[in-house]
Amino acid sequence: MLSATVFPGTTRFTGHKGPVYALCSGGAEGEFLSASGDGTVVRWNLGSPGTGLVVAKVGRAIFALHHSPSHPLYIGDEDGGLHVVDVQGHAELQLERAHRKGIFSMATLPDGRLAVAGGDGMLSVWLTHAQGGLLSLQRSIPLSDAKLRCLALGPGGRHLAVACGDGSIHILDSTDLNEQFTLSGHDLGANSLAWHPHKPVLVSGGKDGHLRLWRTDTAFSPLHAFPAHKDAIYSIAFSLDGTRLASASRDKTAKLWASSSFDPLRKLDRNHGGHGYSVNALLWTDNGTLLTASDDKAVVAWEVPVV
Repeated sequence: MLSATVFPGTTRFTGHKGPVYALCSGGAEGEFLSASGDGTVVRWNLGSPGTGLVVAKVGRAIFALHHSPSHPLYIGDEDGGLHVVDVQGHAELQLERAHRKGIFSMATLPDGRLAVAGGDGMLSVWLTHAQGGLLSLQRSIPLSDAKLRCLALGPGGRHLAVACGDGSIHILDSTDLNEQFTLSGHDLGANSLAWHPHKPVLVSGGKDGHLRLWRTDTAFSPLHAFPAHKDAIYSIAFSLDGTRLASASRDKTAKLWASSSFDPLRKLDRNHGGHGYSVNALLWTDNGTLLTASDDKAVVAWEVPVV
């Protein structure tokens, strides 16, 4: 049964039968989607937390979601399957075996193409057709012998950053996807990326538990690095107003940082209504609520003050 419980400042959304690995906007105000190791995608409304609705079932663990207003929902599964789903009609429109291993991240390029990061070290690029948002493969690009864990499109859409399991971060031109820079990121593997909304800075998070800052206007030179978590950082995301950075970790916590200084603001853990297992994904909603998803099969909505 899909349900929710409330802790001061939090709401817990439960009902998945497996770890929750991915979150994305649901398209309408106050709606979001969660995807799980149980192979389902559930649509939730922040204002009606007890009425989650299963909108897709793919039969395999889901590692990635991507949804934009002009396209259907794209789902990446553990076996490299790329699903195109009509959320309103609860219908799968297309299934492509895009990668030999799991799909971990997707991003829309400025010209509407879809970039997909695979556990096989390949970046696949898909044309999205106007009618129904169906896909056709344009090209596949070998980037690494390790997993591609995260894609992040930079402000203005000029660069696509790719975090790799071997610790490197590749900066590609988003038009032709030629490599512009290769950064030696995190010794144990790079997992997550976020572009600063107001400064020429790219932030990366890795298995080493560190956040690393890269100066984008000086050939992505290293700017600063610091230990942020006690274990791997799986997701990082700036708030929509640009004032805060959230990070999520295998150490069972999420944290908030001031985007102006990267000083710590708040620890979001089990003692405050959070998770007791690995925190896998983050999503900031339009109203400033932060969502965290975990191996505990739950999503938590946090009311966090603006700094």
